[in-house]
Amino acid sequence: MQIPPVTIHFSARLKWFAVLLVCVFAYVLYTVVHDVAMVFFGAIITAYIFYPVVTWLTRYLRGSRMWATALLFGVVVLILTIAIQNFATRIVLQYELLRHDLPQIMAQLEAQPLVVAGVTIDVMGEFKKVVASVLATLPTSGPHAFVGVIEGFLHTLAFLITTFYLLLHGRRVIHLIARLVPAIHHDEVRFVVLQIHAILSGYIRGTLLLIPIMAVFTTLALWILGVHYPLLIGIVSGVVEILPIVGPWSAAAFAVLMAVFQSPMPISDSLPIVAGTVGGLYLGLRMFEDYVIIPAVVGPAVHLHPILVIAAILAGAAVGGALGLFLAIPVTSVLQYLLRWLYAKLMDDAQLPAAQPTKH
Repeated sequence: MQIPPVTIHFSARLKWFAVLLVCVFAYVLYTVVHDVAMVFFGAIITAYIFYPVVTWLTRYLRGSRMWATALLFGVVVLILTIAIQNFATRIVLQYELLRHDLPQIMAQLEAQPLVVAGVTIDVMGEFKKVVASVLATLPTSGPHAFVGVIEGFLHTLAFLITTFYLLLHGRRVIHLIARLVPAIHHDEVRFVVLQIHAILSGYIRGTLLLIPIMAVFTTLALWILGVHYPLLIGIVSGVVEILPIVGPWSAAAFAVLMAVFQSPMPISDSLPIVAGTVGGLYLGLRMFEDYVIIPAVVGPAVHLHPILVIAAILAGAAVGGALGLFLAIPVTSVLQYLLRWLYAKLMDDAQLPAAQPTKH
């Protein structure tokens, strides 16, 4: 079939209207299928994180990305299996011990109300409210639970398949997107994309390394101090590292509460000494993290004001749940860089802005 000559031409105003229409349609589609969109977005982030690993493996597998991707999936499954076999029993044991001690901890919380600056806080009452709100969100009937299991299985399957194909054909997808950019703008667009890549790669991959590092250090420190459930508390402390500012101090508060309500208390019979020791431990780990681990692991990533960090965390949680919490800071940093680039365009600045160094 012969291709006819182009007869339809969009005016500048119609082009902007078409772009606006596509954005509105994308937003409406996202709000309707929010959960599904988050599955595919999570797959994109996962593929982005592991893409360099697949590229590196491809060099040793005669250029076959198929085998490299399959090998990566196999290694991840093997590591998870070994980790579950080695740590699952210990975690379950500590969880059972915590569940056994929980009634006593609850009784102590109810008998000893928390007083801060002369204000009495009903910790037990607030805890009951949280538990009630969580229970209210659980399915109330068998069919709902069954549908939830099926939906979760399909989401997981979609996530794995999408991640596999993005790792396999990621470069092809990037080339297709690059072809949409006019040739005259290739160099500038490439520079901007590389700056965004520096922000995302530094933060996301750095944070994923930071989680196990801080979990191990915290677990060892709590075990040396004789605090119960050190592995459980250490894992929680490592996971909440995805929340800058808020996460580490929340982990410290959790560890202090778990230590002072143990019977007998570790270290000393004095509550202030136990609380101060565990709190000082977390403060020391936080300083070690800020001045030793983060500069070496995270590298250049984000540079955001603390108020903007808190706002980003709240917005990320509202929009994307757990994934939104993890991506709130790097996405906000990318938006900040794009605004700087836009400002340079509006001011007719001849120099392109570069990504700023990280201060986590």
